[in-house]
Amino acid sequence: MSGAQSLLCEMLSCGSSDLEMLDRIGYGWEEILDQMDWPREGLDFNDVLRGAVSVGIIKLKESVDEKILVLEAAENIHGMLEPEEAEELEALRRLKPDDDIEGDFNFLATHVWFKNNGPVYRRYLPDAVDEFEDNVGFFLTGGEGDD
Repeated sequence: MSGAQSLLCEMLSCGSSDLEMLDRIGYGWEEILDQMDWPREGLDFNDVLRGAVSVGIIKLKESVDEKILVLEAAENIHGMLEPEEAEELEALRRLKPDDDIEGDFNFLATHVWFKNNGPVYRRYLPDAVDEFEDNVGFFLTGGEGDD
């Protein structure tokens, strides 16, 4: 282990295997650190993981809002939506990423999952879910089947 890795392990109260998880995070560190509570007595590894998930949730909310705006604009232009689009809009309006996604932050045992509405996210926002997973470094479990 290099001196820099040893320093990070001390600062984050984690092991070298935990540090490898940080390499999977794709979001900018400034964004992640902005999501953390400062100032505090110390920084720990799980706070960093929580920060990354918080950024992912923010990005997911943006995707939900953007898709809703596109569908509402289409509805305003055409007067009504196709039945499939109306169903999608109704489903998207029910999404609340802050409540729908949960995590248990415990170093290597960290787990992030859809608590609610997983199938809706996977059906209507697959690219946003992929982006979340790619940039947070965790697969969102749940939501693979139908409600």
